[in-house]
Amino acid sequence: EERQRLEEERLAEEAKIAEEEAAAETERQRLEEERLAEEAKLAEEEVAAEAERQRLEEERLAEETKLAEEEAAAEEERQRLEEERLAEEAKLAEEEVAAEAERQRLEEERLAEETKLAEEEAAAEEERQRLEEERLAEEAK
Repeated sequence: EERQRLEEERLAEEAKIAEEEAAAETERQRLEEERLAEEAKLAEEEVAAEAERQRLEEERLAEETKLAEEEAAAEEERQRLEEERLAEEAKLAEEEVAAEAERQRLEEERLAEETKLAEEEAAAEEERQRLEEERLAEEAK
């Protein structure tokens, strides 16, 4: 009886430890998910800031174009070349915005996939812990 009692105590202690480990893993996963969510939020804020910078840059370019057009009467050839340069800058700025948006989209997809995988791993770990606890409980019987 004493051996059986000690064995039951050992199994109970192992089950308790397994539960504590599962709780610690769940907390780790929760913290990781919070970190990933914060990273995603920061990435979105960076996209918004970049879009605002691009908008201001485009406004600046538009203003430069307007001023250049006002100078056109005196310097038609210079103005034509200046407008080509500004058009190329605007095109490049738009391409940069598109490239940044694509990079952000891919980053958000990656973060979403990582979050999904982390959640699936947490669920699998919880299932493993549950099965282990059931096994221990069955063995304790």
